[in-house]
Amino acid sequence: MSGATAHNLAIGSMVASLCGPAWASDLRQTPAPPAPVLAPGPSFFVTSYVWATAIDGKSATLPPLPAADIHLRFRDVLKELNGALMASAEMRIDRWSVLVDGQFSQVTTGGNLPGPFFSGLKLRSQTTTVQGSVFYRVYEDSVLALDVSGGIRLWNLNTKLEVLPGLANLRIDHRQSQMWADPIVGARLNVELGGPWSLTVAGDVGGFGAGSRLTWQGLGSVNYAWSENLTLKAGYRALHVDYRDGGFSYDVTQHGPAVAATYRF
Repeated sequence: MSGATAHNLAIGSMVASLCGPAWASDLRQTPAPPAPVLAPGPSFFVTSYVWATAIDGKSATLPPLPAADIHLRFRDVLKELNGALMASAEMRIDRWSVLVDGQFSQVTTGGNLPGPFFSGLKLRSQTTTVQGSVFYRVYEDSVLALDVSGGIRLWNLNTKLEVLPGLANLRIDHRQSQMWADPIVGARLNVELGGPWSLTVAGDVGGFGAGSRLTWQGLGSVNYAWSENLTLKAGYRALHVDYRDGGFSYDVTQHGPAVAATYRF
């Protein structure tokens, strides 16, 4: 029997100024005092995206079953996908920003077992990742903007195996759940290409044995500013993790094209 895994998801900038009134005295006017400068308020960005992931690696999510090699194309994953939710939100204030990115997916697969005693099996796998990062802008000009970041990526894998009854009239249910958190550090570069076009390249690395042995992520996208508030994006993303705990192991890379829409409030 082969193992199964799942892959794996911003309220408008406001600037105000106050102007003092000019007072008249006889025939001469007194100049108005300079307007106080107010710091820009926070900007909020909400992104909804679809990530067409393929999955490659090795996983043993139901010990004592042995680890299984995984090589699933996107159409293989999509065929067994029950549902998925992917979204992110970011708040930016001056040089600082806070990003939260979340993904949830569930896949179900099954098969028949040899012999008359059991009729078949059903395997359901849920994957949840939530990432929180703080970014600081270290450089910015009219073309380039570079941020460095630090944060945490939380993982939760939940697997359920059901062996369906046959002549034995016996049903077997087995559940396995693992949760861990990985510290991560990263960087993000935005390049203005002229007009409404721009390019974003970002990545992070972490784990370091605190949660997983190693995790990393890389993504690149070409962006088109459809309007002042709406930006459309298309690119490629890869996410890797190598986590082991006793007989449980999850050493996989999710990768594939992604499309997104970001709305600025």
